[in-house]
Amino acid sequence: MSNLDQLRQEILDQNPTDEQREAIFSDDLEYLLRAAPGSGKTWTSSRRFIWRGANWPYAAGGLALLSFTNTAVREFETATKKVGRKELLSDPNYLGTFDAFVERFIVGPFGHLITGGNRRPRLFSGPRPGDWGNQSLLACAPIDANRTQTIPAWEIVPYPVKKEVRFKASNQFGGKDLTFNGENPVSVLFRTGRYAHAHRVYMADRILKAHPHLTKCLARRFPEIVVDEAQDTNIWLLLLLNRMHKAGAKITLIGDPDQCIYEFSMASATSLQQLKEAWQIPEKPLSKSFRCNDVIAQAVCNISGNSQLRGSGPPLTNVHGAYIVRDSAKGFATSVNKYEAVLAKANIHQRDAAIVCRGNVQLETLRGQVNYSKLKGKTSELALAAFYRDVRKDFHRAFKMVSAVIEEITKDAGFWEIIENNPESEQARDAKLKIWQFVRSSTGLPSINTSGADWVEELRKNLSLMFKGFGMTQLPTLGHFIKKTGLAVEQLTLPLFQPHTLFPPIRQETIHQVKGESIDGVLVVGSSKFFNSVVQAITANTNEEERRLAYVAMTRARHLLVVGLPKAHFDEHEKLWNSWGFKTLD
Repeated sequence: MSNLDQLRQEILDQNPTDEQREAIFSDDLEYLLRAAPGSGKTWTSSRRFIWRGANWPYAAGGLALLSFTNTAVREFETATKKVGRKELLSDPNYLGTFDAFVERFIVGPFGHLITGGNRRPRLFSGPRPGDWGNQSLLACAPIDANRTQTIPAWEIVPYPVKKEVRFKASNQFGGKDLTFNGENPVSVLFRTGRYAHAHRVYMADRILKAHPHLTKCLARRFPEIVVDEAQDTNIWLLLLLNRMHKAGAKITLIGDPDQCIYEFSMASATSLQQLKEAWQIPEKPLSKSFRCNDVIAQAVCNISGNSQLRGSGPPLTNVHGAYIVRDSAKGFATSVNKYEAVLAKANIHQRDAAIVCRGNVQLETLRGQVNYSKLKGKTSELALAAFYRDVRKDFHRAFKMVSAVIEEITKDAGFWEIIENNPESEQARDAKLKIWQFVRSSTGLPSINTSGADWVEELRKNLSLMFKGFGMTQLPTLGHFIKKTGLAVEQLTLPLFQPHTLFPPIRQETIHQVKGESIDGVLVVGSSKFFNSVVQAITANTNEEERRLAYVAMTRARHLLVVGLPKAHFDEHEKLWNSWGFKTLD
């Protein structure tokens, strides 16, 4: 038996479905594989990579397998090693994230053609002290008729519209379109030899547009490319793939338009279909879910409109299945209580379950009560940083927020000018370390669980101690910046954030945080507005983002799916949900 025959048999011994077998061994060098949730997409993609790599017909170049997360990349690596094909992970092949691919093969070696420097450009790690004072790196955007907002270059997002490039502020800065009176601040940032994450593929596109021979070289370097999770490809990456396809690369797209939930990062649910039609490539299905049981799959296929979705088999017990709950309580208490009870009946441990929220608003409502929202100015910004650290565990974002506030309130002390003149000095490195330590510890940035009055007092004291640790001789008057203004009298004695203690210790996440996972029991909660949008999209048969979000959330469930519907929505649409296969949970 030849090595290829042996490899084929090894793959067949793992009992792939007919659809998986067709995708793995297809003679088509490019196609769209429409993969349903839990259909073994990663398993199939990795076997396709192994099979094409072992059958490589080209005298030069290698096969690229690109995904969007390091988790998926590690799964591909493990699968390749398991079948004894570790050599396929080395040059000339490439297995990695899309970002790493763009960095390694385009921006890294050729970015200097755009920046005008003689060294590789560097990913922007954070503003240097002088960057906020460099007017050529800043743009102004109107907030309303009387106010404007400063948008730094690293928070400006480029996006293409037909053949034109436009710019907008990042979501953190309002997301509004921008126009520039002078030079584009992003171009100025490029000339400093730096680029932000949102600029990476834009820079790559500029390089390939200005030097088309590089696209041809890249297509010869990778004559075949497999793109995993292709529905998450944003518009810049689509342009890059299109350039390489026109240059001769054969590209296989693997994904599911119904799972496109990254419109905020410029992904499009219509992109896969558009590329399929533009490239005139065939479509292959991957319809059987190995995750959801038949009852859940039947109910959820009505949410997505994917009539081909099939389940893994009948429920293990008569309790397992898909349910809706009428929730009349504030903070989803009714849904959570009924969910906890049915988990016990279904013999699903709470550690194997999750509560999945439409967004952070519902997540925060579920976790507790925010009391700091009416604080003013820098105090409010630092309270929000404490919230990101303590509740969302986003230390990086908290650090960026605290650094910006500290720079603003100390600018009159002359401290940042000293650091700006010596950004690589020991003093500058020590200051950054002290800010990081301040953010990491509640002995620095006070805990969000501290009462309002105590939190403000502790914040002033701890900031003062840190500034003295900087060696500052002229300390800012913190009373001008850190105030209790905005807190109602009763809030002075309450924690800035009050966590709920009534709910069970079940994992709580947003839909985006659980994408790609399999979970034994799932409760999905959201607002009436969210579920109304889902129903409207289903009845009108339109592929709206809210419908796709609901589909992704519900297809995480293996054995038990519960949907908590606010009472107003439930009372109007209960029979409709029942007709889709969801039983009402009493």
